Amino acid sequence: MDPIDYGSQGPTATSISIVFAVMTAVVISARLFSRMYIVRSTGLDDMLMVVAAILSWAFIAMTVLAVNHGLGGHYAAVMEKGPENFLTYLKVVYFSSIFYNATLCFIKLSVLALYMRLGDDMLRRMSIVMMVVIACQGISFVLTCIFQCTPVRGAWEPAMTPTPKCVNINAFYLSNAALNIVTDLITYALPVRMILHLQTPVKQKIAVGVMFSLGFFACISSIVRMTFVPSMLVSTDPTWAIAKPMYWSVIETNVGILAASIPSFKPIARRYLPRIIGEYSSGGRSYPGASSSRNFGKISNNGGEWSGSMPLKPVHARDGITTTVITSRGDGDMSKTSSGSEQSLVSNTGRITQSTQISQKVENSRS
Repeated sequence: MDPIDYGSQGPTATSISIVFAVMTAVVISARLFSRMYIVRSTGLDDMLMVVAAILSWAFIAMTVLAVNHGLGGHYAAVMEKGPENFLTYLKVVYFSSIFYNATLCFIKLSVLALYMRLGDDMLRRMSIVMMVVIACQGISFVLTCIFQCTPVRGAWEPAMTPTPKCVNINAFYLSNAALNIVTDLITYALPVRMILHLQTPVKQKIAVGVMFSLGFFACISSIVRMTFVPSMLVSTDPTWAIAKPMYWSVIETNVGILAASIPSFKPIARRYLPRIIGEYSSGGRSYPGASSSRNFGKISNNGGEWSGSMPLKPVHARDGITTTVITSRGDGDMSKTSSGSEQSLVSNTGRITQSTQISQKVENSRS
């Protein structure tokens, strides 16, 4: 009889889980601070992401609890603790699969809800369609996890009598992973068309690039996780084989939360790091906190996103020419479009906003 190997991947799974739990807590706190105290406006995407974070923490809690009952250890070593311990382990893994699938569903719904606020009609329609698809997918996956066996407790008591009737869980896990990857890629690729048509400042391009890089890293995490699933499903050492898919699931969900929350950090950066985020005007110069003793009434856009007094900036040139520039200060980073107006990818309110610079020149006639 071979000696029992007491090595364990449990500490790795626990460490990764704790790190990402803390990261998500910081991300969600920053997001809510930005929306509630700086922008003073929350949207459906924020509420959906809060639900996703709560479900993610529940999934992480199940992962850590599963480690305490044998996840990451070798099967022979786990069984030394008795059959009751192993049944508890199976029950915890059962609940973790429910929380995992629910978390992914709410993350993608939140991302799509954000797209709907960006003001692009085509993107909005596509987002609505994808929200229906994602909601149906999420509900079907969660219900399959819950009712995978009849009776339900057969999922963690396979030796019960009478023998429980269960779905082909191996086929479900593989199809689940593949479909999640497909919907991830579609979700993160939806706004690419709109972004390619925008002329944005370098800093904003970098921010958008980081957001999409993290989004696609979440997709890559899902692909990496999937590579471990087939061997896990046929392994004779299941408690050991499940460790990598489990902690890659933690990485996948929490990186997804981070990627989807990046746009909400912009108001914080504008307030506390103005030199880094910058403020863009059509003249290419930054005017943080600009003020003037003269105002030009009230100006508001059609969408009602902002209204306020517009400062007049007189510039005295040679030859008796006086130039008065009416500039507006919006909440988003403004970038010049081909029409001369300015457009922002993500404003503090989460919408694309536009402003137009009006120049007036008065030339004094000479006698």
